[in-house]
Amino acid sequence: LDEALEEGLSVAVGMSDYPYYQMVPGSCVRDTDLNCFTQIKPLYAENLRKGFLRPDGTYHPALKYMNILNEADLKVPPGADTGGPEGPIGMARALISAFDAMLDAEAEAGVTGPLINFTATFSYAICSACSTFSGMPALGQMAQLDDAMHHPENYGYTPKHDITAAYKARFTHSFNTQNPATDLQHQFLDHYIARFPSTPVYIGEYHRVDANQVEDVGLALSLAEQHPLFLGISFFQ
Repeated sequence: LDEALEEGLSVAVGMSDYPYYQMVPGSCVRDTDLNCFTQIKPLYAENLRKGFLRPDGTYHPALKYMNILNEADLKVPPGADTGGPEGPIGMARALISAFDAMLDAEAEAGVTGPLINFTATFSYAICSACSTFSGMPALGQMAQLDDAMHHPENYGYTPKHDITAAYKARFTHSFNTQNPATDLQHQFLDHYIARFPSTPVYIGEYHRVDANQVEDVGLALSLAEQHPLFLGISFFQ
């Protein structure tokens, strides 16, 4: 983080998959019905102690985003996009409980000063099991999470903190895609801006392998210039 700051770079970090579904025993997929609070809180607290925070209790200035989980729709539970409605509900419960756990770790650590934003990067899959946007990539997952952040009681979770207020103040949506930049406007951005008029979004992993990279990346960046809510891309090697 110190080196990134010296180079003028901002950093988006992410939580490991391990506590969600790889830890045996004890993962939240296997053992706690996709309530991930107890798994995530101690790990995030350790992150805070071992570099995320400075001695004065403020976040390291290079840190900008914390990814709660990368591509949760493909992992917690597996096939959340394509099964029954219980899949997206469980996925959302995992994410809001993990978000609540991170807020609790912050509270116990006495975090002060400028706060980082959180995200949950989804795949660009179509979530046919989601309650809305069931024919559009990534949007159904985002809308399901948005609903859970506002109505956690409908997802079988009682938060310890005001996750709705924290979500409104500190959340940025994100997704991964290998689609060409020519798809972004009509497949995603037009609908996203109408549904989330005040929440920024970025692409966490972007790389159209067979494209002319100068043209494709150039178009993606030009879309970011045109749309203030679209923050841009992280190029994925």
